[in-house]
Amino acid sequence: MFKPAFATILVASCFPVAAGSQIVSNNSAANAATASQALSPQPTEASAIEHISIYANRTSRPAQDVLASITVLDRADIVARQANDLPELLAQLAGINMSRDGGRGQNSSVYLRGGNTGHTLVLVDGVRTGSATLGYKPLSMVPLELIERIEVIRGPRAAWYGSDALAGVIAITTRRSSTLELHADAGSFGQAGASISASEQLQKIALSAIAGVSQADGFNAQPDQDPDSDGYQQHYLKMSADYQTDFGLWSAQADVNSGFNQFDTSFGTEDETDTLSRTYLFAWQQDVGSWQHQAKLSQALDSDTTFGPDSRSPFVTERQEFNYQLATDFAAGLEFVGGVNWYQEQVAKSATAYEQTSRINRAVFAGLNYQYNAVQLESAVRHDAIDHYGAETTWQLAAGYQFSHHWQLRASRGTAFKVPSFNQLYFPGYANPDLQPEESRSDELALSYVHSETELQLAWFDRKVTNLIQGIEQAENVLLATVKGVEFSLRRDWQHWSSNVSYSWLDTQNRSNDRKLERRPENTLHWRGSYTADSWSAFITADYQSATYQGADWFSGEPFPDAPAHTVWGAGLSYVFSPKLTFRARLANLTDKQYYTSRGYATAGANFRISVSYILQ
Repeated sequence: MFKPAFATILVASCFPVAAGSQIVSNNSAANAATASQALSPQPTEASAIEHISIYANRTSRPAQDVLASITVLDRADIVARQANDLPELLAQLAGINMSRDGGRGQNSSVYLRGGNTGHTLVLVDGVRTGSATLGYKPLSMVPLELIERIEVIRGPRAAWYGSDALAGVIAITTRRSSTLELHADAGSFGQAGASISASEQLQKIALSAIAGVSQADGFNAQPDQDPDSDGYQQHYLKMSADYQTDFGLWSAQADVNSGFNQFDTSFGTEDETDTLSRTYLFAWQQDVGSWQHQAKLSQALDSDTTFGPDSRSPFVTERQEFNYQLATDFAAGLEFVGGVNWYQEQVAKSATAYEQTSRINRAVFAGLNYQYNAVQLESAVRHDAIDHYGAETTWQLAAGYQFSHHWQLRASRGTAFKVPSFNQLYFPGYANPDLQPEESRSDELALSYVHSETELQLAWFDRKVTNLIQGIEQAENVLLATVKGVEFSLRRDWQHWSSNVSYSWLDTQNRSNDRKLERRPENTLHWRGSYTADSWSAFITADYQSATYQGADWFSGEPFPDAPAHTVWGAGLSYVFSPKLTFRARLANLTDKQYYTSRGYATAGANFRISVSYILQ
């Protein structure tokens, strides 16, 4: 059911806090609990905690009550998995495949349910993110130390969020510290990092800040090119303030993430890209009678400047966004959410001249949720008016039937679209100004079982994409591409033991040439087994991926060799010395498996990482 305390929604959109008039003090309590969970011996997947979905329907509800395939990781889950970076963490989840151009800090591509990288909308604190020139959000430089929770929604969500959400949504909520905590880590390839978080409570004002640095020498990302190591470095800072008044909760935050990453070029030279991501967010929420109001105003900047031996290529894009949302219960079991969304994207600086450098998107959306006994119905519709493209209307429908206390059967259908990026439309020598927006229609049928010690989900999906944008020398629309597949996941807890397994089968096809879509493995399997004792816990992981189509030569049309199938093993340990001090260690790629997910690029061999966290107060 919809949570009347709408603060929970703002919480999810901006920060993870509890709802109600005591929201500032509850913020501290909620974050303190999270910190305690992260530093205490917890189940690997924090299975005893009920996960809440925030973004699937723009309302706060238990994940098992949402008529969609979702995965929620809270801070305890993220810390327990001990991933090196965000792409590695996401690659462990059902329905996601990652293609990496080297190690940490290098470019990575996410394929959610077989969709292109640009088919996954990335939200950070409820705000649309990503470069307007690229058309997607690079994930390799997003620090895990700044993330409080991740919600992955598999399936179209354009009826709620507009362009880009063809395959799904990755919604990230950043941390708001409630303690004074130090963290440090070190590992293979010269990896080293440190962060500090702090908070202060001043009556009705809550202040928090997190700052950190991370770097690595890396390894040779392209063995056939320049024989050197390709590393990275980054610095990040987040500051936030929450002020509770009689006129609602007012919030402000600033996030800055800067650094560089190195890479090799086809000319055999070493290049470097300086990156800067900066976001300012102001939010307000207030309950007035039975109506819950929320508003957000944000300003984001994404900057990439590539340096070569004799060149400098800057690309800077900006986005201003405004969201307003209201929600209420019309009657018992009937819930309504509606609002408006406006954002402007612009190329503020570039190494080349674009024919168009700005566009505005205006949208209105609304949705209903109805529940009567064992039957649940969901619907949503959104209308987007986009500069230079006219308008797009998307919708989604879902129905669920709870035929026992633990079992549910659900079905859904939805449409989605993606507007071409500025590079695809206007980049000299590559652009195609005649490109049409990509459009899709998706169907899903799923069966789920939820119990305190067992969770099972089986889902079938089928997505047809028209005007799919492909191309190397020039972007072009493919008349039709199809993606269908099956996902299975099972969690089973028994006393101190926990086991999690997920399997995905994908069948993708480009109907214009009857070939598969690139870098989408047909079979993917993840397994994670863990044991939790009083003061320590340990886990073992196995990740399998079948042979993967890597595309074809542009000139001859001959397919490149498939990336071979591979299985990668890992293990980790966590030990709590005291409520304030925790030590963690992880070994990845135990067998030193040599494999690749992107043609021409190496992946890390056997490697380790150790970390320590200490709470000062």
